[in-house]
Amino acid sequence: MQTSLSYLQVNRDLLNNLLSSPTRVWYTLLGCDLVVLAFGLYCWIYQIHAGLGVTGLAHPVGWGVYITNFVFWVGIAHSGTLISAVLFLFRARWRTPIARSAEAMTIFAVMTAGLFPIIHLGRAWNFYWLLPYPNQRQLWVNFQSPLVWDAFAITTYFTVSFLFWYTGLIPDLGAARDRTAGLRRKLYSLFSLGWQGTDRQWHHYLSAYGFFAALATPLVVSVHSVVSWDFAMSIVPGWHSTIFAPYFVAGAIFSGLAMVLTLLIPLRRIFGLEAYITDYHFDNLGKMIILTSLILSYSYASEFFIAWYSANPYERSIFWYRAVGDYAPLFWLMVTCNCAVPLLLCWKSIRTSTLWLFGIALLVNVGMWLERFVIIVSSLSHEFDPAAWGLYQPSWVEVGMTVGSFAWFFLFFLLFVKFLPLVSLAEVKEHLPPAESGSSAVEADESERPLLPVSEATRVGRGAGIVGVFTNLDTLVATVRSLRREGYKNLSVVSPFPSPALEEALGTHKSPIRYFTLIGGLLGCAIGFALPTYTALDWPLQTSAKPIVALPAFAIIAFELTILFGAIATLIGLLINARLPARSVAITHDPRFSEDRFGLLVPYTAEQAGDLRRLITAGGAEEVYGQGV
Repeated sequence: MQTSLSYLQVNRDLLNNLLSSPTRVWYTLLGCDLVVLAFGLYCWIYQIHAGLGVTGLAHPVGWGVYITNFVFWVGIAHSGTLISAVLFLFRARWRTPIARSAEAMTIFAVMTAGLFPIIHLGRAWNFYWLLPYPNQRQLWVNFQSPLVWDAFAITTYFTVSFLFWYTGLIPDLGAARDRTAGLRRKLYSLFSLGWQGTDRQWHHYLSAYGFFAALATPLVVSVHSVVSWDFAMSIVPGWHSTIFAPYFVAGAIFSGLAMVLTLLIPLRRIFGLEAYITDYHFDNLGKMIILTSLILSYSYASEFFIAWYSANPYERSIFWYRAVGDYAPLFWLMVTCNCAVPLLLCWKSIRTSTLWLFGIALLVNVGMWLERFVIIVSSLSHEFDPAAWGLYQPSWVEVGMTVGSFAWFFLFFLLFVKFLPLVSLAEVKEHLPPAESGSSAVEADESERPLLPVSEATRVGRGAGIVGVFTNLDTLVATVRSLRREGYKNLSVVSPFPSPALEEALGTHKSPIRYFTLIGGLLGCAIGFALPTYTALDWPLQTSAKPIVALPAFAIIAFELTILFGAIATLIGLLINARLPARSVAITHDPRFSEDRFGLLVPYTAEQAGDLRRLITAGGAEEVYGQGV
């Protein structure tokens, strides 16, 4: 990311997609996408009307393309959490320009994945039977079943990912509000929750965002591990393996990184984001793909070695069948795409070539879809009894819904790139050098300044005091420290991005949001153990040789609910402590505070007025005026 950018230039560049009219290319892509989506919807309606017999599913293969798509899309969703949450905790600054798109991809991929278990049911209207609720049949779901674990894991992952994404959007929605008019202004104002960028709001925002990242990080491991146990908990040859959890997690991150590249490369070109998404970012993504590809290659080799070393004839048979049997061409294409092709990224010239990267990312996506298909179909078609062996071939209905799922995913992404900022404005500004970020770097004429608030002209600041408007963060921090040494208290600051130095100068205390997160997590954990235990005792269900109250199985439910309730409690803590939605503002609303200016409000007594104005002016304030006096 270029460091010569100004705060104002960041707003111009990153809000341009919101402010400009949709292009002919966007409308063309949207139209094509809707046509494909309509065909996928037709296929589903036809299947509901005619029954699952229109698919290729038949004995012995009861899971086919639908479950393949489910596992594939859950995997695609993984890299968003990795890039945004994990790299945020490790303070990897290079994540900033790509995190927002990766987070959006996560949400849309989970929304797509969640459709396929419902489609696979045939009778889609009975999907709620997976949910634990009191019912007239006096039955409870089996909390020892991996399919029920899936329902909890996917719900938790979607909720936490959405809250993490939306929380990061709030400041940028406030900036978009200040640049739009009419209905769009009202919508951005609604969803920004009255965000102004006060020191109080930024303080609690950073605390909540950090806890969301911490809560989302374990989900990188847990969600696809739970999905892998749909297979590993069975005794089907080729599935019953302890390596499946780490194997699936590595594959999920691998495929997700490839999808991030598939989306970012065209976006950078179309929206002119070369100053923000650079070859450096593609280089780092390429290195991560190499790492996950090597882990995946090791997993493939380990599977074959374990099958051979176990001397189990059924395990040996299924892996030999994958390599030389009916699905061998798909298997070797999978190995080529996932193991051989990514090795090209060892050359930096390829890692920084968008054409090569885009082609490799597409092949990786193909390879990872084939991996899920080969794992699922080959094992089911070649189980224990040779008399029960059979082949599976997807029907046009299944192919149509698979293509439609991509249209469903890209529909939401097309809407995202048009109506929401693709890159976090606040995080980009936070990493810019202050010396190059003042108004002198890029001067704007009046037409490029934010639209003056019309409906918000009455949003006068509730505080009474002297307001100073600053152009430089360091100058503001020095002024705040000077004023506090002079004995001025209860200072209020409005800024376009957070600053640890500013928080330290204001003497901000730790946010109490951590207590909300802790209480929410403990409550979720308690419910996660109590609900399955109660249902097991209320309706005893013997599963294999497991005890009725199977605490190891229930621990998975408890873990997911701990994360879910902790995230919801964190959001509640943010809203309460940051006083969102905000019905009043500390400093009279000025749209420049969401761009490149900083506001400082200092309460004072009548005899302090003259000295205070001189202090703020001497500190480097561009403007000084009274508010509420």
